Amino acid sequence: MKDIFVLCDSSESNNYRVNTALEYAKLFNANISGAHMIPYPIIPVYGGMYPDSFSYSAAFQMESANEHAEKLEKAFIESATKFDVPCEWTTIDGLNLDFIVENARYADLIVVPAEYSHFGSEPSHHLCAYLATNLGRPLLITPNLKKVFKPPKRVTIAWNESQEATRAVHDALPILAQSDFIQIVSVSTTDQDEKENMIRCEQLHRHLHHHGIETEVFAPKKSSKGTGHTIFESALEVDAELIVMGIYGHSRFREVMLGGTTKFLIDNSTIPLFASK
Repeated sequence: MKDIFVLCDSSESNNYRVNTALEYAKLFNANISGAHMIPYPIIPVYGGMYPDSFSYSAAFQMESANEHAEKLEKAFIESATKFDVPCEWTTIDGLNLDFIVENARYADLIVVPAEYSHFGSEPSHHLCAYLATNLGRPLLITPNLKKVFKPPKRVTIAWNESQEATRAVHDALPILAQSDFIQIVSVSTTDQDEKENMIRCEQLHRHLHHHGIETEVFAPKKSSKGTGHTIFESALEVDAELIVMGIYGHSRFREVMLGGTTKFLIDNSTIPLFASK
């Protein structure tokens, strides 16, 4: 991993996310790129405002947005300098996810928030799924917590032998190689599922062993709360610091639909997700 890309926003967890990305950049001796999308002015749709009022409101919002972007850039560069990590910064006019996709394709890891925020609102509710579906690069999805998530020593792999999960595991190999404990979890619904899942887990166990990576396997029964909850609980039980998973979703008319397990983990996990599609 030599190029790490981090999406910055106005949330209180932003600086922690940047420092998380810098921890990974430091570990892998990588370059880091930061990007921030400046939202266009939002003019309320109701009567009683004169043209001058609209102009003033738009100008005030743009001035505030630009000032905020400058603060984010300054803080980003200061943090990268402190970590002694080479850095680049890009400011984007408008909530242009396609611009993010086009630039992030040249990175080895994209660090994004579980909930993107600008000035207190969250317009891109399917940001992670959209990027995963259209990007073709792995995401590190960080919970919106005031916490720096360092490269993990303990990892849970959510395994179901799918194309997405396979891609995630192999994208994560540089991180797995740095870990001390790795748990492979394949959620079962029946006794027959459990037997088949154990076989699949053992096959992945052998494959990762050939890479010099040791793992333990686990095929828990799905709880009544669903597969995502079962994976999350399994990760908590072993104090995992990262969940590696395939992300399930598709883009249709630019609307991204998420699978239930993916949506649950993005919405509820307090552990960072390493996700690929």
